[in-house]
Amino acid sequence: MDYLREVFDKKRIKLLISAGITLTVGLILVLIGVKVSKSLVDQNFAKRWVKDDSYAQVTAFFSELSEFDEKSAKELEYKISNKLKEESFAPENEDSRIWVSCYSAIGKVEVFSKSRSTTVKAIGVGGDFFMFHPKDLINGSLFSGDTMMKDLVVINEDTAFELFGSNDVVGQAVEIGGVRHIVSGVIKREKGRLNDLAGNNEPTMYLSYEALSKNGKISYINSFEALLPNPLTGYAKDILQKQIKVDEKRFDVIENSHRFKWTKLLVNIKNFGTRSMNPKGLVYTYWENIARGIEDYLTPVTVLACLLFLYPCVILLYVIKRAWNKRRIHRADVKDFAQRRLEEYREKRKLAKRGDEYEEI
Repeated sequence: MDYLREVFDKKRIKLLISAGITLTVGLILVLIGVKVSKSLVDQNFAKRWVKDDSYAQVTAFFSELSEFDEKSAKELEYKISNKLKEESFAPENEDSRIWVSCYSAIGKVEVFSKSRSTTVKAIGVGGDFFMFHPKDLINGSLFSGDTMMKDLVVINEDTAFELFGSNDVVGQAVEIGGVRHIVSGVIKREKGRLNDLAGNNEPTMYLSYEALSKNGKISYINSFEALLPNPLTGYAKDILQKQIKVDEKRFDVIENSHRFKWTKLLVNIKNFGTRSMNPKGLVYTYWENIARGIEDYLTPVTVLACLLFLYPCVILLYVIKRAWNKRRIHRADVKDFAQRRLEEYREKRKLAKRGDEYEEI
């Protein structure tokens, strides 16, 4: 008891309490970071596809000078498919797929309803866009990438109210560039400070890339996304990057799946001050801007959490060292004790042996 009082005096108890508090705060920060990163469904397609890390979501962003268009996207899909076949990746059955992709472009369209008209932000999409970017539907449905009906559009609630004064408008007709289109679904617009700053703060319409390129104002595809097998770290990113035949100064590839891991966030520290620079002239989508904003928030939080975890480790080592120094039994004492016990054992063996000899006589 006296030994414990010496080791855990008032000063040491206060230190242990402070270590417990910092450890708790660090765990809270970690849980907040995990919750925030999981809330970005656009960045977590791989986890929705498989539960393990055998797949990764990767994205290529292009500058306007890249002149990356729908033909380029189709060629890229073809090259990736061939590369995966060469690497012996194959679907389990005829109805399954080994990988999926989508692409998108940002533009503007002037839209007319029966009684109103407005100019809205338009996102022209191709491939399985809504698999990567599931939306919160108010009513209706999202169109798929393989649909033959290129006249379907999905609008957010802001666009619905500007054109019709209501969000119950599924099946209504709108005119874009003199061509009739049908509203397939109405979605909620994600709100909040980051969404507003990222560009998701205005009436928006989603339509096929083909329809946007014919009837709207658009220049190029600025985003190509893929979900690919990732048997080794960086494998999926490497496949996408090597199949793009564009000047490397005009595009960039990122891996979405692991961008919020603490090791990745700590790497951002070395790019602090230059990370926001964009010498390649890339135009990021609003969902990428949100993800980058979250990264900027979580990087200092991760650093702080690491420091908070380091403090209790140091305190614990200090208390262990103090307990060792205050111990009542030292190595020499243990050695002497062991030697005495060994000598006693040998003496007993000798006495027992002599007793056996006397019995024989």
